[in-house]
Amino acid sequence: MKRRNENWKVDLDLLTPKQLAKYHDSIEALYLIRHGSLLKKASKITRVSVSTIKKYVGSTLRVNNRKTIARKSDSLLRKMSIYENGKEVFIQVKGRKKASLIGKYHSAIGRLDQNDMTKLQSFQEIKIRDIKGKVHKFEINVDKIKQILERIEEPEFFDIYRSN
Repeated sequence: MKRRNENWKVDLDLLTPKQLAKYHDSIEALYLIRHGSLLKKASKITRVSVSTIKKYVGSTLRVNNRKTIARKSDSLLRKMSIYENGKEVFIQVKGRKKASLIGKYHSAIGRLDQNDMTKLQSFQEIKIRDIKGKVHKFEINVDKIKQILERIEEPEFFDIYRSN
């Protein structure tokens, strides 16, 4: 017998763009619920039905006194980028803790503009495992990170008004 809110497990690369958009919107709704919004309110804000939110993130929701609340941790998949071996790599991680760790890594990279290398050095020994079992190591070489950031193209700014 299938449990009602069983973990919805799928490789994010196999989703259609529409399904992927709904999945990301459901994670956004989960964020809103964790920060105090009601499920219906989060559904309206993200423009995703309550049933779709329950389909994608239902395993992290529970009912307490007839109010739907979110658990502190989850095992949802997230596709995130890290820098490894001199290049940008997109990996899928499972859970809020791993996603938060990658977010802290990107925050440490953002501090390089202020010449603050201490936060980045804390990632020297940290390894992270993706959903396929491959272990990744964070790039902490500042020169390589700057080269990666230079290679990432910024979108062109198109003039909407023509100058005569």
